[in-house]
Amino acid sequence: HTVYDRSSLIERSVETLREKLLEEGLAVALVCILFLMHLRSSLVAIMTLPLAVMIAFIVMTYQGITANIMSLGGIAIAIGAMVDAAIIMIENAHKHIERDRGKKDQWQIIGDAAKEVGPTLFFALLVITVSFVPVFTLEAQEGRLFKPLAFTKTYSMAAASVLAVTLVPVLM
Repeated sequence: HTVYDRSSLIERSVETLREKLLEEGLAVALVCILFLMHLRSSLVAIMTLPLAVMIAFIVMTYQGITANIMSLGGIAIAIGAMVDAAIIMIENAHKHIERDRGKKDQWQIIGDAAKEVGPTLFFALLVITVSFVPVFTLEAQEGRLFKPLAFTKTYSMAAASVLAVTLVPVLM
């Protein structure tokens, strides 16, 4: 017999966190649009968010790690940093296009811009990605509580760093 049922509390908490993640995603999208002042370029940066999260959850599924309120919290922690590299990559490409004024092929300009900042952005995101590695050493109750958050944040950031140097240059 169930003595104390916390399922409704947990379901409300997860729903609240989902709503807050959506609000946070919309806020990040708005900042991207305002910062870049170019809708199509902003969409390229914004697309990295759901793709990186999807990749993180796919990896977690293959590992047998379930998504819970803490794993959603990992997304909340990582969401702002996940889009940084894409914004910098796109802004650098815009500056290269402005300076070139149609002298070179656009693919060449984008390639040059991506080569200029790509490696630095990739490794900067990887530094942020590995910042949660100590959490994986936690054991017992602390490990069960915080490891889903660390996995989601780490995988999301790793996916965002790969997308920043592969997909973003192609789409921009």
